Amino acid sequence: APLQLRELVNCRWAEEVTQQLDTLQLCNLTKHEENEKDKCENHHEKLSVFCWTCKKCICHQCALWGGMHGGHTFNPLAEIYEQHVTKVNEEVAKLRRRLMELISLVQEVVR
Repeated sequence: APLQLRELVNCRWAEEVTQQLDTLQLCNLTKHEENEKDKCENHHEKLSVFCWTCKKCICHQCALWGGMHGGHTFNPLAEIYEQHVTKVNEEVAKLRRRLMELISLVQEVVR
C-alpha cells in the first residue's frame, strides 16, 4: 500500500537507539582489538601465565615448550592479577585514611 506523509509518525527515540547501536559496535570492535592484544604473538593463544624472570605475560605453551623460558619462575596470571588488585585496594584504603587525616588537620587549622 502506498504510504502517505500524514501517516508517518515521528519516532523521537530512533536517533538515540541508532547512536547506542553505533556505540555498541564501536565497543565490540575495541574489545576485539583488546582480545588480540591478550594473545601470544607466537602461538596466538590467550596469555595465561606470568613469567617472573622476564616480567611479562606469556601463554601456557611458551611456559611449557617455548624454550625461551626454560628454568624461569611462573605463576598463573589470574593469581598475579588478584595479588595486584589486593595491593591496589590496600593502597587506596591507606590514601583514604590519609585524606581523612588531612581534612581533619585542615579543619583544626581553620578553627
